[in-house]
Amino acid sequence: MAAGSTVMHDGGKHDPMSLDQELLHPPGEWIQAALAGIGAATIVTDALGRVRFMNSVAEFMTGWSQGETRGQPLAVVFKIENEATRLSVTDPVADVLVAGTAIALSDHTVLIARNGTELRIDHGAAPVRDAAGAVVGAVVIFCDVSERQRAVQGVEDARAFAEGIVQTVREPLVVLDAELRVRIANRSFYQTFRVTPSETEGEFFFELGNRQWDIPRLRELLEEILPRDSHFDDFAVECEFEGLGFRSMVLNARCLPAGGRRPALILLAIEDATERRRAAEALALSETRYRRLFETAQDGILLVAPDTRLIFDANPFLTELLGYTRTELVGKELWEIGLFRDIESNKTAFRTLQEKGYIRYDDLPLRMRDDRGIDVEFVSNVYDVGATRVIQCNIRDVTDRKKAEHALRAAHAGLELRILERTAELADLNATLKEEIARREGAELEQRALQQQLTTVQEDERRRIARELHDQMGQHLTALGLGLKIVKNATPDPSPERDRLRRLLSITDTIGREVHHLALELRPTTLDDFGLQAALANYAEGWSERSGIEVDFHGSGPDEERLPPPVETALYRVIQEALTNILKHAAARRVSVVLQRSSGQISAVIEDDGRGFDADSVAEHRLGILGMRERVALVGGTLTVESGSRPGTTVIARIPLQPSDRRRPQ
Repeated sequence: MAAGSTVMHDGGKHDPMSLDQELLHPPGEWIQAALAGIGAATIVTDALGRVRFMNSVAEFMTGWSQGETRGQPLAVVFKIENEATRLSVTDPVADVLVAGTAIALSDHTVLIARNGTELRIDHGAAPVRDAAGAVVGAVVIFCDVSERQRAVQGVEDARAFAEGIVQTVREPLVVLDAELRVRIANRSFYQTFRVTPSETEGEFFFELGNRQWDIPRLRELLEEILPRDSHFDDFAVECEFEGLGFRSMVLNARCLPAGGRRPALILLAIEDATERRRAAEALALSETRYRRLFETAQDGILLVAPDTRLIFDANPFLTELLGYTRTELVGKELWEIGLFRDIESNKTAFRTLQEKGYIRYDDLPLRMRDDRGIDVEFVSNVYDVGATRVIQCNIRDVTDRKKAEHALRAAHAGLELRILERTAELADLNATLKEEIARREGAELEQRALQQQLTTVQEDERRRIARELHDQMGQHLTALGLGLKIVKNATPDPSPERDRLRRLLSITDTIGREVHHLALELRPTTLDDFGLQAALANYAEGWSERSGIEVDFHGSGPDEERLPPPVETALYRVIQEALTNILKHAAARRVSVVLQRSSGQISAVIEDDGRGFDADSVAEHRLGILGMRERVALVGGTLTVESGSRPGTTVIARIPLQPSDRRRPQ
């Protein structure tokens, strides 16, 4: 074989017309011996792709003997498929015979033996030429690479397994080559430092990020790993990392020995210890604070081991309280320092503590080292410190508190006695006060009754005087007027005497009207004869004529049921006084008087549009308003005056009515 082809010399010429005869004869003995001695499987075909020769290795691998295959097409003996697609592979001899060139070895090819066994092979084919250079056949050479492929696959599987482990490690990992450039990094590295593989792989390790790894000592350690097959642990790096802020990183490095064609590498593990360091610092700070609290607490504190019931620590306040040193307290049980009567009571307390996790004694006697007794408050609870359970006992001296409580109880008893005495005194004073109130209420009732009687007498007297003025004085004035009129008519006209008589008649008429008005002011007969509403309507009309102020009077309707005389008189006088005040002080242009009656009360509302006044400060000092309130109060009613800086004043009188107050009109 030479130059990708095979030239066969077997002592004769190879005429294509005589190929069928040549199939009956094997190649020359020296060629056959040479092919048989090749360690690879070899099959020789003629120009038509039929088998002429196969060595023993080919017979073993295909399961065919040379005698059975001579003259058979190669595809019958040499059945091959693609390992991945399981499709038949093109006959290599056919390609060689057509192209006249050798075919290089190929991979991923499976040979199907006669018994169905599958072998993974590498193979190739080359043309066989005669002395003239013509292609007279082909030779196929193949070998079993199953073991080698299994070894390669095992290496690839191991590599994939290792890479899978690396990728799933939570700590950032990076692989460096001898030049300290990044070969590969795991997912955690990219996520932690917020970079991508394209930004990292192939880059110089010390130039990553903001050159946070460019530390001379770290460079020295990494450069020594491969030459000396060394390693380092817990190299701390604390600095500002781009996009991360200040971080504390811990680095560990190992040498990965060379394997096969892979050179030696450096595996660098990076742990973000920031939170762990902060937690450790916080724990140390917490322990320091606890120790300071423990040592400066103003309560005695004992720490006891739950399993042995022995004290293992005590704070300074307790040593001063009991008179023992810390060394003397450590290693003792609680009953030995006078907290419990004996060991049995100590065990009982511990059983309760272990069951409930908490015990409390508000008044526990304690014997100190100098044999003095004090009262203490004892509180104990169980808690975990890491994996260890601890019993903490807080002891507080309550002797002073007990004395204070005793004094407080004595004071409380004295106070109770004083309260009882004072209560008796107050009961006596209360009885006296009730008698005085009853006496005054009786006096007020008598005074009110007297005032009511005086008012009634006054109204009766007014009624009598009004009737006398109306009847007697009216009759005299009428007679005087008639006489003057007769004399006037008998006097010549014109004459001075007749003019004087005419003036006297006018004066007499004026006196008559004034007497009539005075009688109405004293006691209108309409109030007695026709009731409150009719009397008020007449009075309002006359008042409006005399004053020139418009009065709008509204009543609740005809007096189907008359009110009691005191109520009618009180309301009439209140409205009369209100109109008088309006005329004197308000300078009003319009007045509204409303009389409204309901089932439970009767009310009178007098409103004007005149000048207002400060009702709170003035109403208590004006006799007119005081008189109105007294009149309304005598019949059980109330009077309200509403006025201010704005124009207008409202007076409201409300008098409650009882069912017995209703009476039919006369």
